[in-house]
Amino acid sequence: MPQQEEHLRDYLQLTRKHGFRICLSVLLVLGIALIVSLRLPKTYAASTLILFVQPSPTPSLSSTNLFQNVLSGGVDRREMETISKRFSTASMLNTAIENLEDSGYTDAVSLLPPVGKLKQLVKAQVHPDSDYINISIPLTEEEGGERNAALLVNQLAKDMQILRRGDEETKLSKRMEFLEGEQQEIEAKIEKALEELLKFVRENGSPETWVPLLTNLLEHTTSVRERLEANRQRLHVTRANITYLQYQLNRLPEQTQLSETTAPNPVWLFQQEKLFNLESQRVADTKQVGKNASELEGLNAQIAEIEKKNRDTPPTNTTTTSGTSSHYTYLQNQLTTFVPILESYEKAEERLKQEHEALKVELAKVLEQIPENHTILTQRQVKIQEMNVLIEEIVKRSLEVKMLYAESKMPTQRNQIGGIEIVDRASPRKIPVSPQIKLILVIAGISGLILGVTTALFTEYFNKTAEN
Repeated sequence: MPQQEEHLRDYLQLTRKHGFRICLSVLLVLGIALIVSLRLPKTYAASTLILFVQPSPTPSLSSTNLFQNVLSGGVDRREMETISKRFSTASMLNTAIENLEDSGYTDAVSLLPPVGKLKQLVKAQVHPDSDYINISIPLTEEEGGERNAALLVNQLAKDMQILRRGDEETKLSKRMEFLEGEQQEIEAKIEKALEELLKFVRENGSPETWVPLLTNLLEHTTSVRERLEANRQRLHVTRANITYLQYQLNRLPEQTQLSETTAPNPVWLFQQEKLFNLESQRVADTKQVGKNASELEGLNAQIAEIEKKNRDTPPTNTTTTSGTSSHYTYLQNQLTTFVPILESYEKAEERLKQEHEALKVELAKVLEQIPENHTILTQRQVKIQEMNVLIEEIVKRSLEVKMLYAESKMPTQRNQIGGIEIVDRASPRKIPVSPQIKLILVIAGISGLILGVTTALFTEYFNKTAEN
């Protein structure tokens, strides 16, 4: 059997048919809701609006803090969320209750619910895109109502101010102590580094001493090398002169003729005189009577002999005077002069060689030490500069902390303590937040209507099923 199609007019007819049942359901639900809402205890709420004041940013922000600061619109959202969660902690609530008792609100405290329930009731909401935090708490009339809610919320805000101020002072004090300790430690390190640097400079010198020392060594080495070359040239010239003089001396005779004298030969003169005497005697004997021929022959023989000897004997004698040559003596004197000069040049060459080798060794040592010493000196200087920069930054931070600490002690015109300003204090309001009778009646009316229509539909459905 095909199913019949339902139209909208069928539902309207159904509504007219069961109108009494639907109206009865609506009135019944409304009545029950009204009775229940009137019997529910009235709840009153109080709220306080506080402003989270961010500290002034320091000039030197790190990149992470700067990025977080830009994304969060200049506000530390994490800290604001922490503060909002802290209002609903048992410690904060117990402290607020104790402070209320100390302030003379013992009767109000006696009406408050347990701390466990208060933790669920306290609401601290961070307003988006702002630095405001709204603290609210609802309490029934039996729990003190609007009066206790306002007292508790205001006390929580005040306690948070005091707690934040204490935390800030403690944090600033600890930070100052830490910065002062770090400053003293770095100053001690700088003093030690300076002492080590001075000791290193005293032992190894500095660029101010290395440059003149290296320049002096280079100039001295150049001067010694030039003197050695000049001495070698003089030594070469002296050796050449000595060789030349020795060659000339070997070619020249040591003795030379100084003078020549010619004089009659005394032997020839003696023989001539003897011949003259014999000839005279022969002449005399020839003239003398009684001389025989034999005696004359003896004289003639003597005369002949003497004449023969006279022919063999030169009538004159030549005497030659010899002595040392002046040229030879001059060359010998020159050679004698050059020999000690040669010895002095050889000794000077040996001394200059030793001095040059010593300078080369010293120069090589200096050239080897200067780069290493310069690197070590530069590293020490850079280390001291880095520590000086660090201590400057610490001094800046310490000054900023001292300024913040001084600012925290200064009284402000607004009600601002510990970076929290109470913008709007909670005040008792007689308007209950619950039960909301109008909302309850509207919901009850809708629920009654739905219940009546549902009942009508089920009734019609079961009726048709029974007929079939």
